[in-house]
Amino acid sequence: MDYKNLGDTALFNLLRADDEVAFQEIYLRHWKRLLVIAHNKLPSTDNPEDVVQDLFVKLWENRHSIFVENPQAYLTSSLRHSIINVFRSRLVKEKYVVHVQSSPSMDYNTDHQVAFNDLVSSVNRQVKELPDKTREIFILNRFEFKSAREISSQLQISERTVEYHISHALKALKPFFQEYLVLLLIVLRLK
Repeated sequence: MDYKNLGDTALFNLLRADDEVAFQEIYLRHWKRLLVIAHNKLPSTDNPEDVVQDLFVKLWENRHSIFVENPQAYLTSSLRHSIINVFRSRLVKEKYVVHVQSSPSMDYNTDHQVAFNDLVSSVNRQVKELPDKTREIFILNRFEFKSAREISSQLQISERTVEYHISHALKALKPFFQEYLVLLLIVLRLK
């Protein structure tokens, strides 16, 4: 089969059937255009290459649930949402830093920064241990700030399923947080 002569819609149909060559052709056709858009919208510090790469990773991971009439518009829209999420994430981090620095009750110093960075790294490691679908839904909900309804629509699953996965993730992470926060408080009090 000559994939280069197939239209995007046909390639997306083959992609849903786990056709890796169709996925490669979609990637080859669209990655440069998407990268140009990402470079124009994001500062180089946000690494536009990673944003485009993540888009294609998600495309492959969600290939069974994607039904697209206009593949080029779908990819452009997906990239736009990814870029918005980069800005949202940056905004949340900036608000947190401003809050911590302006809070009179917190002595924002190197020890706190190290403890915070350690906590973030530990949380990321724990989240990576979650089952794939649970991890994906948890990240969409807690890191990308999407509602259960938005996730349900995006992944084409019921809201109850989304809520189940979020609840499952929180139950799995709760013992870690309890243990970690107790240790963190002890260490900070000793300093």
